[in-house]
Amino acid sequence: MGFMRTPKYQRDPELEKELKEKREEEERIKKEQEEAMEKRKKRFAAGMLGQRSLFARAGGRGFYGEGEKT
Repeated sequence: MGFMRTPKYQRDPELEKELKEKREEEERIKKEQEEAMEKRKKRFAAGMLGQRSLFARAGGRGFYGEGEKT
């Protein structure tokens, strides 16, 4: 009754490669978002961000910008 068995799973190298690339991309994006959040937290703690910041203007545009001259 061997003809009624399902075939064994065979890995698809192209699919494995796609999944690996997708996973790496998601990890990279997550890492970038975490770094941006850390930077924002530091700036908020330093008083550069927030409603009562000395560098804030109406409409949410700040006076202070990283690497920008005013």
